[in-house]
Amino acid sequence: MDALTGLVSYLASELVDDADTVAVTADRRGHHIAVRLELPEEQLGQVIGRGGRIARSMRTALMVTGSRHDVRVSLDIEGIGGTVSDDAAPEPGNEAESDPHA
Repeated sequence: MDALTGLVSYLASELVDDADTVAVTADRRGHHIAVRLELPEEQLGQVIGRGGRIARSMRTALMVTGSRHDVRVSLDIEGIGGTVSDDAAPEPGNEAESDPHA
């Protein structure tokens, strides 16, 4: 289990601005290990990647590592204690301008 959490911790730490904000835990239940990656919400995009490509690659690496140890592995990525920047939210009254379907 240490190999799995170490792998996730290393990869995530290399992707974010502040490696000290990354927390990785794992919970084993029989032949399944649930790995949980927590980091500030504003850094989620750096770990998930465009279209989820980085997260998908991390999950693939975990599945390969888990299969070598005869376990099934899942990865949950969660943001903690962050705030959405003001420029990400539409201004009041201008919601229609930011909605491409309006």
